[in-house]
Amino acid sequence: MSKKRKKKKSGCVGFAVIALLIILCAAVFIYSDMFSKIRLGIEHSLYPLKYEQEILDAGEKYNLEPELISSVIYAESRFDERATSSVGARGLMQIMPETYSWLCEKRGEEYNIDDLYDPFINIDYGAYYLSWLYSHFGDIYTACAAYNAGIGAVEGWLENDMYSLDGVTLYNIPYGETSNYVAKIEGALVKYQELYFTENEY
Repeated sequence: MSKKRKKKKSGCVGFAVIALLIILCAAVFIYSDMFSKIRLGIEHSLYPLKYEQEILDAGEKYNLEPELISSVIYAESRFDERATSSVGARGLMQIMPETYSWLCEKRGEEYNIDDLYDPFINIDYGAYYLSWLYSHFGDIYTACAAYNAGIGAVEGWLENDMYSLDGVTLYNIPYGETSNYVAKIEGALVKYQELYFTENEY
């Protein structure tokens, strides 16, 4: 009789261990999923996205990756359509009024400075300008540097072997603000692609 009881007790212990393992695995899965969602939520708050359709349309129109446009907006205004810099740059992509006037002239369109606070117009013109800079310089990060520092400054850097060895790319940027700006876009681009635009190809 004692031997039978021991076997029955051993079987119960085995079942309890299996049940405990199942519960632990379920808990790990649930908490892993929960932490994954929390992490994703934090990353979405750190790298927000607004006006996604406008960004997609501009990306297709000007042959730019939507994550690049998003990264420039992130670096410029963090998606604040009413943003105004101390030097007068306006809107999501922080376009200077004189730059907007020049772009309007190039496109044969009327100039109205208040339009820069319109998200659709700001994204369209900002992407158009970025695309023009890309065509002009031949390297997207050089174009981003010019978007921040100005065309003249970047053209000067490209002619100086202290900053460029090939006249196209910049291995060193003398303006700390512009250097940080380009690095910020490089880092954000990876995140925006990962979080929002993995399946999109332009």
